[in-house]
Amino acid sequence: MKTAIKNWFTVKTVGACLLGVLVIYFATTAIVDVRLSAYEQTSRLQIADQQTVLLAIAEATGRNGVDVAGESIIHDCAVNERTEFDSLLSRLNVGLSQTELITLERLFGRCGSFFSDRKSLMSSRLTREIEIYETYVTQLSILLGDNLSGAFLVQKWKALAAEEERQSELFGRLVGAQDKIIATLLSGKSANSDEIQEILQEAKEIQETLLVANKQASTLRAELVPL
Repeated sequence: MKTAIKNWFTVKTVGACLLGVLVIYFATTAIVDVRLSAYEQTSRLQIADQQTVLLAIAEATGRNGVDVAGESIIHDCAVNERTEFDSLLSRLNVGLSQTELITLERLFGRCGSFFSDRKSLMSSRLTREIEIYETYVTQLSILLGDNLSGAFLVQKWKALAAEEERQSELFGRLVGAQDKIIATLLSGKSANSDEIQEILQEAKEIQETLLVANKQASTLRAELVPL
């Protein structure tokens, strides 16, 4: 009788222990599931917020503009200087007097690289923000045990950034070519000289490459930015 009672208590104790283990297991699993769900939600919100940032920068970069942050960093020359600079630059091929060339050279230092600088700033920002975006997507991929880079178009965003960086580099080279033309004319060379013609050919090739890069970027942007 005592043995039977002892066995009964043993079975009961083991059963209670097993029940306790099961309760702890399911409670722990539930807590983990809740936390994972919260992490997933947070990660998806981060991705959504970052997508909004990318769309804004991509749109601004596509029109060679800047966002609010960029406006506070890159400043154009004064309105009257911009007007005079654009007028002189547009007449560069038809011939300017020495005085006009000196004025153009002076204004070039203030106005010449403005649009190139804006492009450089925004393309660099786009690249940095895409890196952040990719980090968020990677975090979610690890959390869910699945590669989500395709679903979130990470490679297309990176391709767009590469094309914008390419355009930025070409814009910089074009500005450099304009500067060389002004300096060469100031040195006494005529507009028909071999030196000027060589620079003009270089500028033409840069512009043609820039058109191709712009078209490729526009195609990618159309796939990423909703109408």
